[in-house]
Amino acid sequence: MNGWISEFRMSKEQNGRLGWVERIGYGLGDLASNLYFQMFNMFLLFYYTDVFGISAAAVSWIFLLSRVWDAVNDPVMGVIADRTRTRWGSFRPFILWFAIPFGVAGYFMFYSPDLSPGWKIAYAALTYTLVSMLYTAVNIPYSGLMAVISPSSAERARVSSIRFIFAFLGGWVIVQFLPPLKESLGGGDDVIGFRNTMLLFAAMATILFLLTFATTKERVAPEATTSDRKQLGEDIKTLVTTRPWLILVFAGLINLTAVAIKNGSNIFYFKYVVPGTSDVEVASFGSGGWMAMILGVMCTGLLIKFFEKRKLIIWLTIIGGIGMALPYWIDPGLRITMPGVETGAYSIFGLEMTSVVFFPENPRWIYIINLLGSFAAGPPVALVWTMYTDVAAFIRWKHNRRITGLVVSAAVFSQKFGMAIGGWFAGMLLTWCGFKANMEQTDTSKHGILLLFSLIPAVLIVGQGVAMFFYRLTDGQMREIEKELDEQEAASVPV
Repeated sequence: MNGWISEFRMSKEQNGRLGWVERIGYGLGDLASNLYFQMFNMFLLFYYTDVFGISAAAVSWIFLLSRVWDAVNDPVMGVIADRTRTRWGSFRPFILWFAIPFGVAGYFMFYSPDLSPGWKIAYAALTYTLVSMLYTAVNIPYSGLMAVISPSSAERARVSSIRFIFAFLGGWVIVQFLPPLKESLGGGDDVIGFRNTMLLFAAMATILFLLTFATTKERVAPEATTSDRKQLGEDIKTLVTTRPWLILVFAGLINLTAVAIKNGSNIFYFKYVVPGTSDVEVASFGSGGWMAMILGVMCTGLLIKFFEKRKLIIWLTIIGGIGMALPYWIDPGLRITMPGVETGAYSIFGLEMTSVVFFPENPRWIYIINLLGSFAAGPPVALVWTMYTDVAAFIRWKHNRRITGLVVSAAVFSQKFGMAIGGWFAGMLLTWCGFKANMEQTDTSKHGILLLFSLIPAVLIVGQGVAMFFYRLTDGQMREIEKELDEQEAASVPV
């Protein structure tokens, strides 16, 4: 196995280009991450309130307080990765070491033991925090790996596009297969259904992470560094005074806050605001959006040939924000006459699954708007992550410091903290509006759910585009920086 992997690795390494086995192998890691991340993003608030039986207010504080702890351990993980030296590199070994613990902890997070209300809150807080820490231990090194997998910014952009195709594929898998798997594996019992479904997803994620470790390689060699307090202090000072990094962190924070609010409210919107919506329609809405995002990411390589990354992000986030806002004014029952594509019933590993509607006949207008907005949301996500690796190269060029792990730890922190703020806000707004799980909702609570589904995330997404207006590290500058770094490395190689 190692022989043919090595052959493919060497096939395109000239000029920093990678083979397809390595590009896909790296992407599998984000598929693994999103089997967890999107499960939490789309279903965790609902699971805790409607299945495990915790109040929305308690869940919101669990989300927020856990992220306060992440404010400490995320940068620490970045520092540890930067200073790790093994025969596998600085970042890859963490994927190997923590893949299995991450899988096991994710399963127990959805185990749902029969406890008293107080102990349920404690169990949820403990397992959620543990999984978040293990997510940090795997995902910060995984994200840092992209910065050292190739010295070329253009190749990192290609890898990032492929990575996010797999990331969004993970979201599609969750929204498309969780409902029928939950029913099939639980026999109508949501507690058992979630538990067994997460066992399947956890096993898949573990295997995918191990494949990422086996198929990738670190090519940008780390410099010799010390781990003393003075060196670390200088690294942090350099980071927090780098303007492009600060802008990316802020933009990422508000983006993930919006995404957490929007995706977490989808299931509440269809359950309580649009009564009579079938499970197939709900799955179709979610899976259609994810497929549109995947298509958007696939177009990223083409788009960046004609548009500068920063400008592309600004305009696409504004378009996506408008798409998110429109459902506030549109009757959710309003439909448009269009042909549909529907499969028949099928089975997976002997489990009978419901039919899949990729584009339902006479779909709701909100379905069409969701497709367009989701397509626009795809490229910015992939491009922002390439910008983090650009910032790492910029710091290396300007300050002669390699702090890739610290740079990307902020990306993961803003991602998780944004999700936490979104989850906290959604839970608190539901509480303020008088939401009661598994009951008929008042007009006030329905309006609160509608705001979470549309206007609130729309304003945040547009805010991300405004923030990116102040990001000034252009594609042309990055090409010059890469050229100078290559010349410096060539000059330092002994003859």
